[in-house]
Amino acid sequence: MLCMAITALLTYSCQKDNYDGPDAAIQGQILDPAGKPLQFDQGQGSMKIKMEELTWITEQGGKAITPTYLAVKQDGSYLNTKVFAGKYVMTPIEGPFYPYDIAGDTVDIRGSVTKTFTVTPYQTVEWVEEPFINAEGFIQATIRYTSNTVTGIAAPAPFKYRLFISPTQYAGAATFDALLTNDEANVTTNPITITSKAKVVYPNRTYYVRGGVNSNDAFKKYNYTDIKTVVLK
Repeated sequence: MLCMAITALLTYSCQKDNYDGPDAAIQGQILDPAGKPLQFDQGQGSMKIKMEELTWITEQGGKAITPTYLAVKQDGSYLNTKVFAGKYVMTPIEGPFYPYDIAGDTVDIRGSVTKTFTVTPYQTVEWVEEPFINAEGFIQATIRYTSNTVTGIAAPAPFKYRLFISPTQYAGAATFDALLTNDEANVTTNPITITSKAKVVYPNRTYYVRGGVNSNDAFKKYNYTDIKTVVLK
């Protein structure tokens, strides 16, 4: 009997899976209210997009939802070309921005679909003086921040700033050169002039630089400038 049961199980488990594979794609970008792409860390370090599928309904009439999460690129864009076609609730979460509508957005993903999200960042961070190598050999830059508000939601105060320096294009809180990147410091002035922790000593090497200011919320993730490069000649 045991042998028969094992044989039946193996026969069943070897049957061909004829369920259609994922053949839909979703892409888009995270924008600020002015329509400008927001800057993030690559991956899910700064934020993620929660996806809850609504296609399948249980026998009891409830929604059978298993959330999945999309990562974003540094420029706030995202792409997933292996999505099962269906309706999804999509919500940007856990980022340096005011909470998105708790109900999310329902998106019917069939074929290739583009979905853009507009969020309000806690801080808009910009270059005042783009990074350069000063006379003493340090990387130096000046940034400024603008604190944004949303009616009815308490605004977290600007908290820490940093000038992230990296030998790769992925400069940010997740990837930086610890010998050059200054330690986190409290925000006390605006604009903020920042210099690297050490001098740049390697000639003809490209350094990727990005300024950031975070906010005193639960996540304390950075809002960023775009990335600039400097080279010691």
